Amino acid sequence: MRGRLKVSALLTFVLAILFYLFFQISKHQPALSQVNAFADDPYDSIGSFGVQFALFTALLSLLRAFRPYQEGRVLDSQERLLLRGTYLSCLSVAMTLAADIVAMIRHPVMWVGEPAGYVLAALVVGMVLLTALVAWQLHYATQNRRSLFAPNVWIRAGGSCLISLLILALYPESWRQSVPGELLTVLVGTALLFVPLWAVGTAIPLSSGAFVEDFIDDLIAAYRWLKAHIGPLVVFCSLFEKILNWSFVQAVLRWLNPRKYTWNLIILIGIIMGMVLALAETLGEGGGPHQIGRFVMIVAIFISLECIAVLLGYVLLEKPLGLFRKTSE
Repeated sequence: MRGRLKVSALLTFVLAILFYLFFQISKHQPALSQVNAFADDPYDSIGSFGVQFALFTALLSLLRAFRPYQEGRVLDSQERLLLRGTYLSCLSVAMTLAADIVAMIRHPVMWVGEPAGYVLAALVVGMVLLTALVAWQLHYATQNRRSLFAPNVWIRAGGSCLISLLILALYPESWRQSVPGELLTVLVGTALLFVPLWAVGTAIPLSSGAFVEDFIDDLIAAYRWLKAHIGPLVVFCSLFEKILNWSFVQAVLRWLNPRKYTWNLIILIGIIMGMVLALAETLGEGGGPHQIGRFVMIVAIFISLECIAVLLGYVLLEKPLGLFRKTSE
């Protein structure tokens, strides 16, 4: 992979990490949480799923940038796939920050005149400038690729971003006062994030009929490189491979194989992520064993919403990201 693309992937990963820290600090730091105008849905749902998506695509791009490729196999389509990931990760951060700014404009009374409010505004501006810097570097890395974006498709991509922000600016926040309205608001925020990401992802075309190595190929290539360079620790690789050959493990892997069965692994990921987020939310609020009923309700809600978000993101972005190619094996 070319040096510029490696730098782009690395900078995008750093941006995603800093964005995660920004999201957590602005939401959980006591002083900032009191003036956080984007801590409620639909802004919070955009931020929550935007953080997850930005981290995933940044890690995916980093893996694809630095993994070894066979001699002569770093094709144009493989590089474009990497660029899709970096662009989408950067856009996920940008869309979330735009949503945060919309929330701050709609609710100035929450932060204007407050010292913590100005700190929060400074953090937002800092993240905007950092995102713009990374976006400029991505443009610089691809400035010689005149056909990177399909003709006229980028207009649809930009239009979808503007429409999402317009809907966000006009969304009736009173709808979230009821439980069904709150759930609807979360789903609206999810759609307002993933639809523009899909539009931008499809604006960067691959060569027609080109073979593209998927996420599983990326993991295998990285594992082979690791196995060849860890010296005495290779014994753990041998143990790992023996475990993979157990009949029970083989059966589970076949059932979870996304190349053959589309939804099994994706639904499982949504369930696990929902449980983790529900546990984090409960611990953050100081929940205990005496609140088991409330915990079960939180888990059910988080799992349902996370599964819907993961499924929506997968349906829209699995092909643009080249996650899994189809096979019968």
